[in-house]
Amino acid sequence: MTKKLQNDLRKLSTTTRVAFISLTFLFACSFSAAHAQDDNSGPFFGKSAPGKWIIGVKAARVDPNVEQVDDADAVGLVVGYEFAKTIGGFGGTSSVELEYLQSDTTPTLTGSGTSYDAEVLNLFFTYRSPGTLYYKFKGGLSVATFEVNSVIPGLIEDSEDVSLAAGIGIGLRIQDRAFVELEYSQDTGESDFGILGLNALLQF
Repeated sequence: MTKKLQNDLRKLSTTTRVAFISLTFLFACSFSAAHAQDDNSGPFFGKSAPGKWIIGVKAARVDPNVEQVDDADAVGLVVGYEFAKTIGGFGGTSSVELEYLQSDTTPTLTGSGTSYDAEVLNLFFTYRSPGTLYYKFKGGLSVATFEVNSVIPGLIEDSEDVSLAAGIGIGLRIQDRAFVELEYSQDTGESDFGILGLNALLQF
């Protein structure tokens, strides 16, 4: 199989996986409209749901957990929807959130003169506890891509896969519509990315 064909197949595979994650996110958001009121002006096919949208930015340190590979600085976006119904007697909130991260620098493989790019797309279901200072748990799916730009064939292989992922964090609510969070997440795939992130989010 030629290198060009391998690259084409890799791009097609990644596109398919990203589409799958994105469609799952849209389905999860639309599911929240099951009991919404129909006023022909809402965001869910003409219906108004009582929850809140979440949008924000994320700065992160991505650790590919590969020997002799530097961590990557990354930036990204977070889009989500927080459901209005509280969780049992705990009083916390749940949401579905889509995260996209891409390394904004090109780290090197130590001592090899080889560089790589990291790209991660996560779909999480998240729980946040009540209170101004709160904790959070999240779990879901991850699409992780690790692309090596190497002059040494076979040094470290490219990788991309869909896997389960989970994370924990703490957050601080600022008034009613903004919050910042420090969190860590880990996927279970071949790339085995660990992500330490700082979120700045708004609700509306």
